[in-house]
Amino acid sequence: QLPIFAMASSMRKSRAWLALLVGCCTVHSGLFVLPAAPAVPPRPATRAAPGTTYAALTAGTYPGAAVRLRRAGRPNQTPTARGVGRTLKIMLGVPSLLAVFSFLMVLSGYKSMETNGDAMQEKWSSFARKPGRRMLSLMAGACRVGLIALRAKLIRDPEKKSAMHTKAGKRAVTELVRLGPTYVKLGQILSCREDLVPKEYINELKRLQDEVPAFSGERAKKIIETELGKPASELFAEFDDQPLAAASLGQVHRAKTKDGVEMAIKIQRDNLKEMYDLDLAQFDKIAVTLDKFKIGVEGASGVWVDMFEDAKVILYREIDYRAEAENTQRWYDNFKDLKWTTSPKVINEFTTSKVLALTFVKGTKISDLKALEAQNFDRTLLAKNLAQAYLLAFCKYGFFNTDPHPGNLAVDDGYPGGRLIFYDFGQACELSDKQADGILQVIQSIVDFEAEACVKAMKNLGCLKEGSDFKKVEAVVQNNFETGKVKSKRSKRKRALTEEEKNQKTPKQTEVMKYFQLPPALAFVARAITQMEGVGVMLDEDYEFIDFVADKVPELQVERGAGISYIAGQLFKNWIRS
Repeated sequence: QLPIFAMASSMRKSRAWLALLVGCCTVHSGLFVLPAAPAVPPRPATRAAPGTTYAALTAGTYPGAAVRLRRAGRPNQTPTARGVGRTLKIMLGVPSLLAVFSFLMVLSGYKSMETNGDAMQEKWSSFARKPGRRMLSLMAGACRVGLIALRAKLIRDPEKKSAMHTKAGKRAVTELVRLGPTYVKLGQILSCREDLVPKEYINELKRLQDEVPAFSGERAKKIIETELGKPASELFAEFDDQPLAAASLGQVHRAKTKDGVEMAIKIQRDNLKEMYDLDLAQFDKIAVTLDKFKIGVEGASGVWVDMFEDAKVILYREIDYRAEAENTQRWYDNFKDLKWTTSPKVINEFTTSKVLALTFVKGTKISDLKALEAQNFDRTLLAKNLAQAYLLAFCKYGFFNTDPHPGNLAVDDGYPGGRLIFYDFGQACELSDKQADGILQVIQSIVDFEAEACVKAMKNLGCLKEGSDFKKVEAVVQNNFETGKVKSKRSKRKRALTEEEKNQKTPKQTEVMKYFQLPPALAFVARAITQMEGVGVMLDEDYEFIDFVADKVPELQVERGAGISYIAGQLFKNWIRS
């Protein structure tokens, strides 16, 4: 039946496949019963006596006729045979009926995604009250995505395979949004794990930032009134029913207090915690199964379990807006002395676990390039300041927003060339001091072209497993430096290689990949850098993170305790480079 489903999914624009599928399933189950051939009556137990008339024969009145007619009317079956027949019917019929039912569930999901925010919210809320419905929806969604993924796996042509993976990714986004906030957030987390899923899925999962319909302003005001215990008319002088933005966990409205303070007020969707409790309770088992069968993890172990454990902490913190308020205030305090960047401040009297009130900081979307040009903002300066803000966040403060995508960034005229505005600190990550220093040393090693220092820094970061062959890894890193696979415009090239070094056999990249692992916190670092690169290249086509932060690295090294020897070494390397 699975090949039939796969074929049907590829033919769904035609009605012919429906008849084919139902026909196959029903014939298989015996629902279509062909007319039976006329039964040949058994020989009678006694023969008619000689001289019996024709009328007696046809009327069945001769001796033994009753026995013959009784046996002719009922086939000669034993009780055991009759029982086996019923069992076979059940064994064949029930699976096929289930298959038809499953197919109809899969088919129903191909309709367009719900665009009414209130209807979507009601559906999500119903999942919290009816776990069985959520399970059926999850199974149907998994079938829809799985069928497309199966077709992709069977395709040999690389281009067609990539196109089918993209199609599966689009379907996955639709299913995740249909299933609700938990799955949308997990999709967002998976979008930074290129080591787990194909890149075509990554590109589609990134769309989950803005694929969620907004709910109505009336519903938003009811949530605020429930949380703050007062009517909206007493709380606000103005409240805009049209949201500024909508996301999986909530949406933002503009409001003004009775004192005239403009706010951006973020309202959480209904029943989020109940849905999280229902969904996340199952993810531990799923993660253990994925690790057990090494699904998508190139032979590594424990990756899915670690990722889901980290994800659960982030998810539960994100639905507590008091935690987001702490993150927002922490970022503001870290950068408040820098004039080239700003962020909103928290208004505590309007903030609860489900409502977050911030000062309204108006700016031009960083993705609106025409508006940036019209206001004479320096796009190269903005790209450089974005990179340096995250260098400070990674290596000085050990705390950063994991989502520097265009929707969370804006620009105003508070600084010559443009002041960078950061929004939305629901997804924030904290680094240990060892991790913060390790990131700084990796950046320094790329600038200096020092493979040994790079491997040492990666070891301190936890990116290399215990028992790794560090010499092999170092040889590959050195080769990547020399061949330009890993480089920066700021890299200080060292002396030319000798003939002996050139002829030395370098281990293959695949030989050392088994030594690497990616701790969850560093996955979010990689995600932030990747998202920054997208914004940076949009602002300046020559954007490069290492190049834009290189001037700031020595300052941070000195702050971390680097002495005269470091400064002298940097001066010498700069002299060689020049």
